[in-house]
Order: sequence, then structure tokens, then C-alpha cells
Amino acid sequence: MASSKKLPASNLVRKEADSLLSHLELFLISFLKQHQLARPTLLIAYSGGLDSTVLLHAMHQLQSEIPFHLSAMHVHHGLSLHADKWADFCEKTCANLGVSFKKTHVHVEQNAGLGIEASARAARYQALQAATADFICLAHHQDDQAETLLLQLARGAGVKGLAGMAKIDKKRRLLRPLLSIPHADLVAYAGQYKLQWVDDESNADTAFDRNFIRHVLMPTFSERYASITKTLARSANHIAEANALLDELAALDASNVLDASYKTVNVNQLKLLSQARQSNLIRFWLTNNQIVVPSTVLLSQILQQLSSEKADAAIKVKVVESVHVMRYQGFAYLVAEPVSLAPINLLWQGEEVVILPNLSRLFFTKEMGKGFAYQRGGSDIKLRIKNREGGEYFKPALGRPKRHLKAIMQSSQIPPWQRVQLPLIFMDETLVIIPNIGSDAEMEAQSHELGLSVRWEPATS
Repeated sequence: MASSKKLPASNLVRKEADSLLSHLELFLISFLKQHQLARPTLLIAYSGGLDSTVLLHAMHQLQSEIPFHLSAMHVHHGLSLHADKWADFCEKTCANLGVSFKKTHVHVEQNAGLGIEASARAARYQALQAATADFICLAHHQDDQAETLLLQLARGAGVKGLAGMAKIDKKRRLLRPLLSIPHADLVAYAGQYKLQWVDDESNADTAFDRNFIRHVLMPTFSERYASITKTLARSANHIAEANALLDELAALDASNVLDASYKTVNVNQLKLLSQARQSNLIRFWLTNNQIVVPSTVLLSQILQQLSSEKADAAIKVKVVESVHVMRYQGFAYLVAEPVSLAPINLLWQGEEVVILPNLSRLFFTKEMGKGFAYQRGGSDIKLRIKNREGGEYFKPALGRPKRHLKAIMQSSQIPPWQRVQLPLIFMDETLVIIPNIGSDAEMEAQSHELGLSVRWEPATS
């Protein structure tokens, strides 16, 4: 289980260990300054292995010099017979250092079609993301980055995949302070400070892709190319810069092609871009809607159907489970199959956001002189959220007759699949608000009245 690898405290070992500590100190100071963080909570993802043990110890060393709160979490996967012993080791190590410790159990789905490695990683990251902390610190190092690049190359990954791991992933609250440090320096640090750690037997199993790269490919590469680890990690950094430029280009293209919320694609504007920029923008669109970037084949299918079919042709391309790309009147949408089409009959009680059974959302905004004058009739007015049942009429403008709801939806270019799901707001039995369209003309708020506007956001995942 726990092994103490007592390495000779040579001058070289001492130098490498000191270098690691200095590097970590400079990284943390720069990070805190750049992100204007005044004493953040930094959580160590602590497996008990050498890498995370070094990170934990080094960051504990720096606590007296740099303003941050340090804690650690051990994710118990239950996949090894030694899992309980590892968790106990982590808890004792943190207790000896005086570091706050938490253990969490996860269930790893072994038949999810992802492989045991990917399933365990997904469960681990989900648990870490749920933790209360400003940032989660991972012990990935330079050798890990090199292995990741080779692994992604073997999978035929694109630029985003080949970029490897980010040192700072603000969106997911992840930090990798040791990413530019070779593994040998971590070993040297552990030797100088006589650290103990646990050895996971699965790390030697070359049936796993990463272990095969680590134990078979990398030693072979290193025999011929002495600096291969550093070189591959540098290549990953170059690709990461290229990926960042592609994201910047996509953001520029998005200003002309996507709506402000990045929900819809203007197909005619998309066609004006080169093929490469179209692909880049669609990836950007999907990523910003929390959709996993599709395969090259699927991406090509999406673009072909958006660009080549007749403008009025109905298209439906599945991108992930229960989510499709669909088009209506020159715009592409991400459409989720409704979770529930059960009847809706909810009393609005002043909430700013109402989540409906099909996971779509209503946003209520109060503003003077705009929207439905919900206070005009006094405090007894009751607004009710209901499904469309058919046959509803609505008066969109003063001086004009009431119109059938179907005609109003058509003229407002609401896609057919949204018309069924669009919730309506009633006062008694009268339709008074159609979200995303407007209010009953006779109940529009005057400049001196407080009004209510309602926006509906369909579910996309």
C-alpha cells in the first residue's frame, strides 16, 4: 500500500525539489494576481499517489507565504481491493499536515460504453465539480501532457483535443500548477522531503491506453529522443495557442451568424463563410450550448444538410442523445426532445424564473412602462401558466381585431416544434401574455405603470 521511496538527497535532487517549489510559488502568485483573488479556497484532488502527494505537500509549504485556504478531497471509486486503505492513508496524511479533508464515494458505471478509465474519470470530475471551492487543483505534470497528446493523436482528435490539458481552466474551476514540471522533479521532491504515497496497481496495467503509452511507447521514444516529453508538451502548448485563435475567430464569425445568446444559426450568413470557418463555428456553437463536439463525419453531415438542402426542407440531425439540429425559415436550432408533455397549470407567485416540467424556463422581468400591466387590476390578479390547448385568440395591437394564436405564431416565425411546447400566461380565462411575443394590447403598461415581460427559453439538453 503506502511506500516510502527514500531517494538519496543529492545536490541535484535538492535543486530539482527547490525548483518545483519555486515554480509553484510563482505560478500561484501570478494566478491570484491575474484573477484578482483575495484568499481563495483551493481544493487538492488527492488520490494518495506520488503526484498528488507532492502537490499537497508543496502547496501546504506555501500556505504561510501566499494567501489561500487549502483543503483536499479524495474520490473513492471502489474499484480496487485497496480503495479503503488508500482513503485512510489520505485522511491521515491530511491530518498530519493540518489540511481540511473530505472523502466522497462515487459509483463508476462499468457498462456505459466509455471504458472503465473514462467512466471513472467522469465520475471523479463530477464529484470534484460539486465540491465547494473556488478552484480544484490537479497534479497533472509535463509527462501527463505528453501522454495526452499521443493519446489524442491515436484517437484522431482535432485541434481542441490535441491542445491537451489547460493549466488554467476557469470555466470548470480547474488548476494544474505542475503541468510544466517533469515527473522526475516530482520524484526528487518526494525524496527530499521523505514523503510517503500509495501505489495504484492499475497504473501498471498496459491494457489501459494511457498506461500503454507511459510504459511501452514513451520509453521507446525516449531512447531515441532524449527530450521527447518536453518536446511533446511544448507541441501541445503550440496547438493550444492555435485552438485559442480558432475560438477567437469563431467569436468574430458568431457576431454575424449566431444570435446574441448563441442559440440559433443564421444559415444564409453561415454559407458566406469558407468551409473551414463553417466547421469551426458549428463546433463553437455546439460547445457553447454544452454539446460534446461531434465526430468529423457528423459535423460534415450537419453542414451538408444546412447548406445544401432546399431552404424550406425539413432537416433533423441527431448530435447527442435526445438533441437534434433542426432548421426553420433559414435558421438552425438545437432542439431537445421534451422531457415531459404533461399538462402545465401553474400559478405565478412572483418568481423571476420558473422551470417547467419539460425543463424549459420562463424568465419574468418587471419594468416601468413595458409589458403587461399586472398591477392595474389590484393585488387580487392571478396569473396562471398553462399549455396551449388550441383555439386560443389574442389581441396583439390596439385598434386591431383578435387573431388566432396559430396565425400569430406563424407570423412571429416560431418554429413548429416550439409551438407545441410554448407556455402561455392567462388571467382568469383570458390569454394575456405570449412569452417572446408580447402582451394583450388592452393591458399594455403605460409609462407610469409597472409592467411584466416574459421570456421563454426552450430546453436544449
